[in-house]
Amino acid sequence: MRNFVDFIIKNINSIIFLILISISITQIFSRNYFQASKFNLFSSSIVNSINEIQTEMFEYFDLIKLNQKLVIENSFLKNNYDYYYENDSIIFNKNYSYTPSKVISNSIKFSKNFITINKGRYHNIEIEDGIITNQGVIGIINNVSDRFATGISILNSQIKINVVLKKSEHFGSLYWNGKNHQIMELEDIPKSANIAIGDTIISGGMSSIFPRNIPIGVICNFKLPESTNYYEVSVKLFEDFGSLRNVYVVKNDFKEEFNDLKKMNE
Repeated sequence: MRNFVDFIIKNINSIIFLILISISITQIFSRNYFQASKFNLFSSSIVNSINEIQTEMFEYFDLIKLNQKLVIENSFLKNNYDYYYENDSIIFNKNYSYTPSKVISNSIKFSKNFITINKGRYHNIEIEDGIITNQGVIGIINNVSDRFATGISILNSQIKINVVLKKSEHFGSLYWNGKNHQIMELEDIPKSANIAIGDTIISGGMSSIFPRNIPIGVICNFKLPESTNYYEVSVKLFEDFGSLRNVYVVKNDFKEEFNDLKKMNE
């Protein structure tokens, strides 16, 4: 204890100087918007770069699992090539373009979760582009810098995704209740829909963000409450948000035209 006191006394001038410098810097950033914004941009770039390095290290030690996912993706593409070529005008009429990207940070434990990817403005990524994998809808881009972008995860209590029952073509809205990161809730499915455990849910394609027919999950539980005409449905996601690594940013090349037409109708 005495050594500590001696150290304080010996270096009192330096300590006071550092304290005053810290107070001055804090005042500058808290009272000047320009300096604060520059500092936040600089610090965000450093944090994102560190996260990117950390992600690459994890990927190196996770190559076996990553290769297994790539095999699954390749199998998906091969098994569905003829179907998409003949039937899916969205993809092969090139209304949508896809940019592969890596997830460098991802949260699943909050009520409002976000994803950071290693592609940004330099790669033609824009706000309101979608984020997907071959196994599901992941989120929507909400902020973009030169080399990075963040997206609102569908594991966010403030977002709803338009989906459709593959078997019956009934539309509904998919949302997260903030509990299990592998389970989401489906609403607006009428009791006239003949649903069953294991029925597949796909993207509905009714917005300008996501194309139709992206597989999302399967019904794992449902009930029809008394005095209502709509089911309460739980959906188990195909994609495991706890191990996201590779994603695609999907861009509707005719989004502006689509939105303009929608505004005219409104």
